[in-house]
Amino acid sequence: MKRRILTYMALPVVWCLVSGYISIGSILLGLLFGVIIVAPFSQLYRLDEVVHPTGDWISKIPKKLKYVYVLIKEIIKANIAVAKIVIKPTIDIKPGIIAVPIRTKTNIGITGIANTITLTPGTLTVDISDDKSILYVHSIDATNPQGIRDSIRDDLEHYVLEAFE
Repeated sequence: MKRRILTYMALPVVWCLVSGYISIGSILLGLLFGVIIVAPFSQLYRLDEVVHPTGDWISKIPKKLKYVYVLIKEIIKANIAVAKIVIKPTIDIKPGIIAVPIRTKTNIGITGIANTITLTPGTLTVDISDDKSILYVHSIDATNPQGIRDSIRDDLEHYVLEAFE
């Protein structure tokens, strides 16, 4: 209950900062918007229960920086690969959807790996299995599905696991 009240109290402040006006009316309007927005979605955000972060978040800062470095490197490599495909006079690709088993089990880890895949040009996360163990990834060139699975597992998921779980 404390977290919900703190959220209700913080949203009028955010509203005042966004709107640029600080007045009683603006604060009340921010509170009204906060209640209207937060109340229906409170079950999704678990505002009533205390959620402790897994691991020490300060010690994970270097791992998160390494993840960002690897992500940027992979995005650059993928951009070059997609550019080579596009520049060729004849496009010889075989797009397809590949089932990629994942090790991560937390929602933040799954979201991290799915978004990382989607941010990388030439690939797009399409769906996740009901048991959250397989991501379905569309690849611009699926001629080597095992190579794509290995690349996602070894190059991307490894760093997501380190940084977010």
